[in-house]
Amino acid sequence: MQLCFLVVQATSDEWNYPTPGSNGIMSEPENWGGQCDNGRRQSPIDLTQTAAVRGEFAPLFFSNYKLPIKQAQLVNTGHSVQISNKDSAVTIQGGGLGGRFVLDQMHFHWGSEHTFNSTRFGLELHLVHHDTRYSSLEAAASVRNGVAVLGILFHVSAQPNMHIDVILDALADIQKVAGKETLLKGKLAPHYLLPANRTTFYRYEGSLTTPACAESVIWTVFTETVGVSLDQIEQFKGIHAQNGRELVNNFRSVQPLNARALVYVTEWDRQGNSFAAAPSLNSHLIALVGIFIVKLFIKY
Repeated sequence: MQLCFLVVQATSDEWNYPTPGSNGIMSEPENWGGQCDNGRRQSPIDLTQTAAVRGEFAPLFFSNYKLPIKQAQLVNTGHSVQISNKDSAVTIQGGGLGGRFVLDQMHFHWGSEHTFNSTRFGLELHLVHHDTRYSSLEAAASVRNGVAVLGILFHVSAQPNMHIDVILDALADIQKVAGKETLLKGKLAPHYLLPANRTTFYRYEGSLTTPACAESVIWTVFTETVGVSLDQIEQFKGIHAQNGRELVNNFRSVQPLNARALVYVTEWDRQGNSFAAAPSLNSHLIALVGIFIVKLFIKY
């Protein structure tokens, strides 16, 4: 587990998230140094159809995603809560990825790191995979496109998410101590954290969103969001960072797209009509979540 933790976060733990103001905008830049400040393919970004080109890929194929994670451990990394996977048979391929990628871990950001048309959501889940041609996530993170991350955004719902509850049920055991680990008390399969529509997504080349911000990631961010209750989001905010303070937010500011291609992938019929409308375009209600603004997503 420690290997994955070090790769995705940093070579050093001496970094923090700046605090956003009441308008949700960061009061100061991260100033994490190195590629985080100087890179040209950094993540997250604002996702919008006006900046994207339409793409068509073969469907994504999820292998063993419906199986509960074996001996699933939840860890307070000091920057997020993370669940590691040790089963090399849990993989994704297709969808234009150009290889097979094994799931290493998944972790959360509150609020979302990616935005849809400048709309920030309440929660974002990252499922981090490495290309099976490399021996580890650490090795893959040093290679362009060696890492594939699935991004799932969560909108605020009146109903709690029962699968998120499996994680929250164990949260109290690690909440106040960075680095502490515990086993999940229930079964959790990655499949049940995915949106129902997995054929419509944004694709671009980017980076890890924590230091050292390696530009090695193929990003797939689904446009259909998943529901989570406001109370569940608030429970994530009770996690204590390494400085002992509550981690009230852990999202990085949006980075410039620069000269990268942003691809919008969806199902189309022969007349050019989309089978799956992107729900991210229908945001109408704004709600205050903690100390930052979360724009609620209303589905039709």
